[in-house]
Amino acid sequence: MRAGFDPASRAQRSTTSVGLDELDLAIVHALQVQPRAPWTLIGEVLEIDPVTAARRWARLRDSGAAWIDGYLSPAHDTLARAQLEITVDGARLADVANTLSNDPAVLSLKQTSGTRELLAIVWARDLDWLAEYVTERVCRVPGVRTTRLHVITAAPFEGSQWRLRALSPAQVERLRPAEPRSRTAASPDEPLRPLERRIAVALGSDGRMPLAELATVVESSVATTRRGLGRLLRDGLLSLRCNLARPLTGWPVSAVYFASVPAEHLETAAAALRTLPELRLCTMTAGPHNLILDVWLRTLHDVHGLEAHLARELGHLRLRITDRAVVLRTYKHVGRVLDRRGHSVRAVPTDLWD
Repeated sequence: MRAGFDPASRAQRSTTSVGLDELDLAIVHALQVQPRAPWTLIGEVLEIDPVTAARRWARLRDSGAAWIDGYLSPAHDTLARAQLEITVDGARLADVANTLSNDPAVLSLKQTSGTRELLAIVWARDLDWLAEYVTERVCRVPGVRTTRLHVITAAPFEGSQWRLRALSPAQVERLRPAEPRSRTAASPDEPLRPLERRIAVALGSDGRMPLAELATVVESSVATTRRGLGRLLRDGLLSLRCNLARPLTGWPVSAVYFASVPAEHLETAAAALRTLPELRLCTMTAGPHNLILDVWLRTLHDVHGLEAHLARELGHLRLRITDRAVVLRTYKHVGRVLDRRGHSVRAVPTDLWD
């Protein structure tokens, strides 16, 4: 559809005013490509001392400006996920948001404009557990008025695939890890082991956790932990994501589009949307809309500009934007509680098996 943004663009250069420079952005991009890459490799690709790369990353991480987390890949697990619209008594909004932010079943939570005050992504062991969670947990939070559930049937694009584009294609290629093998070639019916689930939970708090520390946390030997982590990464069962606080990316505005497209065009539309530089998350859902898009934009005006672009480019597929909302504040992002600046405050363990 459209080419990605230029690393030398005004939007990216503006991040230097808040303490980030081109090298910081390059380190974050490198870790987006390979989140557990050794500092020696990153230093070699960026032509800097590995100690310098590690020190700069530590500064970003410790300030909450950037972080790496891990979670089970939506494409390869059996968990039920949903987008959940929540209407709230306005006076209780902060209380509701804080309560839900501390809930492991809530992956992400945003305050939006429009007909709902909060939009969450929630997950559960199965659809029955999901139904019970919404009715017995969310609906009982003081201040919650109504909910509307959109079950996610697929996620053609997720945030772990989004890139800053601060590196050259050649640098990206040198960093790119081996592609996960197809599950049909591995063991498609082999369930996740308890150790592998513990590894995924532990990496939710620090995706670059050293192997020896990870083994201690999951209460296993280093060798067994290495094999478990290797299987998760090799088979594409684990997503590792390097995040940068949105205001520092050059894309400070977040919006959500609720869209519909005839079922026969759904896969084609999703494939086209994956090329959209602004796209952060695309979920197929069962409900009044069959596509929900999370996008990052440079200005508020771009909310309408992008919608017009989608109408022009995908009108032949009869895609319609039926609702749109601006994100006013992000309370939680993939298990991370954020402050008003979008910086990480702490991680909430995403453990549904205790």
